[in-house]
Amino acid sequence: MKKIILSLSIAAILLSSFTIAQAAGKDPNTIVKQAFNKEFIQVKDVEWTTVNESGVYQAKFIFNNEPLQAFFAEDGQFLGTTRQLSKSQLPIIVVTALEKQYPDMHVATIFEFSKKEGTDYYITVTGTKSAMMLKASGSGELSIYKKNVQ
Repeated sequence: MKKIILSLSIAAILLSSFTIAQAAGKDPNTIVKQAFNKEFIQVKDVEWTTVNESGVYQAKFIFNNEPLQAFFAEDGQFLGTTRQLSKSQLPIIVVTALEKQYPDMHVATIFEFSKKEGTDYYITVTGTKSAMMLKASGSGELSIYKKNVQ
């Protein structure tokens, strides 16, 4: 249950319009750093922050010439990664579902949230009168994650 709550809070924080991460008062503990080094090899420009007061550390870094963020609990548990995508990087099945269900909406931003249990996509779409954030599974299932996003 703790894993689900942490994952949902990370997704909500990352996908909001504002950056809620703040500079860490200190580097993460040795356990977190070891967990990071176990998950990621040959990264550049690692910058650590904490996510609010949740006990979650966020590492921003460059991996394969692409900016990524990884999240770890204080006990070193790997929670997942996020990265920003373009529409062309989404799975075809997700793009097809998006175009069928929301043909009049414009895609503003897309974030991929990958964890060991799977990958979800958070897509902010805008129209003339509304904006919302959709959650898409890799199988193309779309649901409204948050309405009236601005």
